[in-house]
Amino acid sequence: MTGKTAKAIFWVGTLSSLIIFLWLTYDFHQQEPKYAKTDKISAQVVAGKKVWHKYNCNDCHTILGFGAYYAPDMTKAYFRLGENNIVSIVMNPEKVYKNSFRKMPNLGVTKEEAANLVQFLKWVGTIENRKWPPQDEKFVKAYKLRETSAHTLNKADIVMGACGGCHSLENLGRSIASDFNDIAKTTSFDRATLVKFTLNPQSVRPDSGMPNQNVSPATAELIADFILSLKIGKEVQK
Repeated sequence: MTGKTAKAIFWVGTLSSLIIFLWLTYDFHQQEPKYAKTDKISAQVVAGKKVWHKYNCNDCHTILGFGAYYAPDMTKAYFRLGENNIVSIVMNPEKVYKNSFRKMPNLGVTKEEAANLVQFLKWVGTIENRKWPPQDEKFVKAYKLRETSAHTLNKADIVMGACGGCHSLENLGRSIASDFNDIAKTTSFDRATLVKFTLNPQSVRPDSGMPNQNVSPATAELIADFILSLKIGKEVQK
């Protein structure tokens, strides 16, 4: 190979790579509003991002692939936990995780900061990132079903979409709070009380550590029916 040929290959390769890089950069910025939902970035979302950094949440959590892996990934946390649960966790982690193996320090997050953080996590959850993390897609799917077609919810959808962020059922959900089978076994609430408790736990049991759930009355009724069906199943077995 002559020196002239080597130089030609070098310049052709360099310029081709530069053109491709510039085109991909341009295309990325063109697609950004579509995939990153930049039109949804409000002042509250920005304030929530500052809260995330203020308390160094990445020291334990991961978001959009960045951070530590000690605590749960927060990319789709809004769909997994719901607004009120997130507020309750970040403001009173020692109460929420009192009976759980998982521990989180109380960082002194204010109510306003918690509300801003929720909006930030809500926006992050809508970013198109090819369904990452995959283990949370069941929560996203169930949340959307709950919002649009509550009457179509099945057992897994109820657990995953409404209560699976804290409660469990066999191999579904998380074990922060009671398993549904245990709830069905011990509860003395009737249907109306279960519905009321789901929507506003403190109105039924003032000392309850469970926050109000972001569900519609229709979904609360489905949850109550589901719990009672487990209770009936246990009684029939006896």
